[in-house]
Amino acid sequence: MSHTLILHHCRAVLPDRVLTDAVIRIEAGVIRDVSAGPARPSGGVVVDAGGLLLAPGFVDVHCHGDGATRYFDDPERVALSLLRQGTTTAAATLGYPDMVPDGIAAQLRAYRAALGEWGRELLDGGVHLEGPYMNRKYGAQTSRGVIKHPDPAEYRALLEEFPGLITWWACAPELPGAVEFIRSAASRGVVVAAGHTEATPEELAAAIGAGLKVITHWSNATGNPRAAAFKGTRCPGLDEAALVHDEVSAEIIPDEQGLHVHPLMAKLLYKAKGPERILIITDAGYRRPDDPPEPSGRRRDVSIDGEGNLAGSRLTMPGAARNFRAFSGCTLPELFRMAALNPARLLGLGDQIGSIEPGKRANLVVLDDDLNVLRTFVRGREVPR
Repeated sequence: MSHTLILHHCRAVLPDRVLTDAVIRIEAGVIRDVSAGPARPSGGVVVDAGGLLLAPGFVDVHCHGDGATRYFDDPERVALSLLRQGTTTAAATLGYPDMVPDGIAAQLRAYRAALGEWGRELLDGGVHLEGPYMNRKYGAQTSRGVIKHPDPAEYRALLEEFPGLITWWACAPELPGAVEFIRSAASRGVVVAAGHTEATPEELAAAIGAGLKVITHWSNATGNPRAAAFKGTRCPGLDEAALVHDEVSAEIIPDEQGLHVHPLMAKLLYKAKGPERILIITDAGYRRPDDPPEPSGRRRDVSIDGEGNLAGSRLTMPGAARNFRAFSGCTLPELFRMAALNPARLLGLGDQIGSIEPGKRANLVVLDDDLNVLRTFVRGREVPR
């Protein structure tokens, strides 16, 4: 069986342009050459992409599941589902509502043991811990006693036992001991984010100085504890401060109706941070027992809890990318920078995934012009539909 795959007759989304009538040569799962046609290539298994878009596989660093099932319930099922949706790398997110008090380590061990073939491939982005060091005012589920101040004995033990598995960790920088936690996690190569927080601009600056790199779902689950000195004026909070700190990137959840982030706010983020510092995420979870019925003929892309509150999303990465493109007017190369290359780089995988370039894994998606995923390739191997 040939180890060479050639994809041709496609519009390849490269980091700086869209290459029409592109030819991508893949050997042993790695991109070896990117060139322009139009001659029909030979010398391996040849796939005609039919003039469709070819883009890097999506990288989702904040995702709890596939919209139906949680990673930590069935990682292999979720992995295959997300691969079919075009996500080829993800950081499996364990959020505070699903954390077991005093049992995070046991959850991580069980999760790691449950990974199968597709799970190990998709989830080499590691695990994203969203908590438990959050501000109770911005954590909806506090009755189980999971949310708390940073616990040095706990986080040092987790960082010691799971190096390379815990790759991302979100916390509230204003909590007592948060700066020390950030410094400790960042020193071990963990990407630390500010989330479920009302950190002031000064507290954010201190966290950045300790190694904080990301704002968790920008303008969601954040607050501003300061009132302006005079009526009719405003005092900046964390979300505003994040726009002027080039040291940090910002996640965004772009659902179709703009419920998480209003389209005008999404455009503001795009203009202020630029495509180099934005991470498109889904924050996708699972179908809750108390979710309202689906609208007729279409899948809703947000989750609503039993009290009618917004509770995460059921987005896919193609859907999130489609919505952000509509909100911001960004170009295709910029879009896939935000939905693939930027998160790959923060994960330390930017030299391996996130863009169509020689030497990188052949993690690729074939899409139509509306960004519907038709085929997914992982290391040059097509994912079964």
